[in-house]
Amino acid sequence: MDNEKTITMKEAKERTGLSSRQIRYYDEQNLIFPGRTKGNQRIFSENDIQRMLKIKEFISAGYNIERIREKLNPPSFEELIPDDLDIDTADLKNRFNEDKLDSLFPVSNRSALIKKLSISKNQNKSHGEEKENV
Repeated sequence: MDNEKTITMKEAKERTGLSSRQIRYYDEQNLIFPGRTKGNQRIFSENDIQRMLKIKEFISAGYNIERIREKLNPPSFEELIPDDLDIDTADLKNRFNEDKLDSLFPVSNRSALIKKLSISKNQNKSHGEEKENV
């Protein structure tokens, strides 16, 4: 926040339509991450203001705090893959580099992607077994 314009609590309230209590609560819930002055007063960045407006939208849509936290902080790719799914990442990279993937599924089709990866891995295992049996 060094080179950014800092925004006071008063201005944040005016720009977002939120109360001081709501803003403090969002800070306590780690939904926003304001800086602090030497006097320990909250100071906000433009990014904080945009997050507060997004939080306000989610609240209006009926989302609870945990769901809002998930929406604001989506999981990483590694967190999306179940622990029990055995994926050979080197194999995936090779198949990607060799243009063997016929498509990349959007994250919204996560279950279809996992199913496709599982099927593909099982097919690769069965092809390897066939070669050994020949």
